[in-house]
Amino acid sequence: MFPQLDDEATRKAYYKEFHKVVEYSDVILEVLDSRDPLGCRCFQMEETVLQAEGNKKLVLVLNKIGLVPKEVVEKWLEYLRNELPTVAFKASTQHQVKNLNRCSVPVDQASESLLKSKACFGAENLMRVLGNYCRLGEVHTHIHVGIVGLPNVGKSSLINSLKRSHACSVGAVPGVTKFMQEVYLDKFIRLLDALGIVPRPNSEVGTILHNCIHVQKLADPMTPVETILQRCNLEEISSYYGVSGFQTTEHFLTAVAHRLGKKKKGGVYSQEQAAKAVLADWVSGKISFYTLPPSTHTLPTHLSAEIVKEMTEVFDIEDTEQANEDTMECLATGESDELLGDMDPLKMEIKWLHSPMVKIADAMENKTTVYKIGDLTGYCTNPNRHQMGWAKHNVDLHPRNNSMVDVCPVDCRPVLQRIMETDPLQQGQALASALKKKKKIQKRADKLASKLSDSMMSALDLSGNADDSAGD
Repeated sequence: MFPQLDDEATRKAYYKEFHKVVEYSDVILEVLDSRDPLGCRCFQMEETVLQAEGNKKLVLVLNKIGLVPKEVVEKWLEYLRNELPTVAFKASTQHQVKNLNRCSVPVDQASESLLKSKACFGAENLMRVLGNYCRLGEVHTHIHVGIVGLPNVGKSSLINSLKRSHACSVGAVPGVTKFMQEVYLDKFIRLLDALGIVPRPNSEVGTILHNCIHVQKLADPMTPVETILQRCNLEEISSYYGVSGFQTTEHFLTAVAHRLGKKKKGGVYSQEQAAKAVLADWVSGKISFYTLPPSTHTLPTHLSAEIVKEMTEVFDIEDTEQANEDTMECLATGESDELLGDMDPLKMEIKWLHSPMVKIADAMENKTTVYKIGDLTGYCTNPNRHQMGWAKHNVDLHPRNNSMVDVCPVDCRPVLQRIMETDPLQQGQALASALKKKKKIQKRADKLASKLSDSMMSALDLSGNADDSAGD
């Protein structure tokens, strides 16, 4: 349930910090990644909360709903509300320190620019849920709210969105939060940011793919990539990286290493570096994916009908459901359409089932090849990059192998065209990045020109000295 750390003292420290949050909290918010809610749930943690003294309340927060199609989020809300109160949420993605935007305007009155902004969605709904608990029994009381969940599900970002300022440090790597932090939200609500909880999975691969372990610290990054290929639609991931015709994980990683320029000493393509790059794309969300809820619902063993009924009555579940619908309508009209417009969603397995055989289309020969590539199943969705002006080149996968792949190393579109096609809110940053890159290239060119000039002058001096010697 807790981080798998070699240092026993560190393990005990994590355990102590988590129980401190549970002990001090009246309500626990378990933050889930909407792309894989069941994979992010920690049933042992929920059981610990429900068995703790003080009649603790538990609420699920379905975060990152902007990364998932609207209909998928609605299915998950319908599935999870059969167990615990569930709130749809999207944390603010702004980088400023204060006055983070929050969508509180009615949908029919909101402008198009507001709906497509990086503002937070669902904050008003979550505040309403907590406010209902503060006013329980018509008596206003102040409460402590613990924020728990796996690393990188957005716990600190949720707190910053509710506070509308950067009260907690956030990052794309696990372990940014080192200890419990208390944040005053208002005179009735205090938030407690907990350490990321790493459950003990059936395999280490699941822990890695949920970004619970630093990618750069992995001793074997190739095994998780096999799992990704097993979960992904191979045509989509081939299109994403601009490679095709591979028949093993090693061939795929060699092609990706060539495309990204990942080499070891001697000019050999590094499959390990390519594997880490693929894993980094996975955990950062560049490789888009989502899961679908099971077709049939089974109540977890740690929950009973009495607990479900009590939670529903305490948090006014009908009001919460209506607010969730408003949040989803606002998000569907705004940001999610922009993010998911070019994607082609694929059906996905929710469980890590054993399915050792995978069929892929061999783009070189237009035939179907069957081969073994791991023992897990699933899928992902990715935008098609062949329509973005990527150049194609044929390269050898391996010096001892004659198989060929299509590699897309360069985006051929003009720089200004790429900048103009980005989000208007990001064009300034993109322009600054392009200017910085241009200065860097110019600096290298000047350095090379100076070197060539010095070499030429040295050659002329040597030639002149030789002529003088011959004349003497």
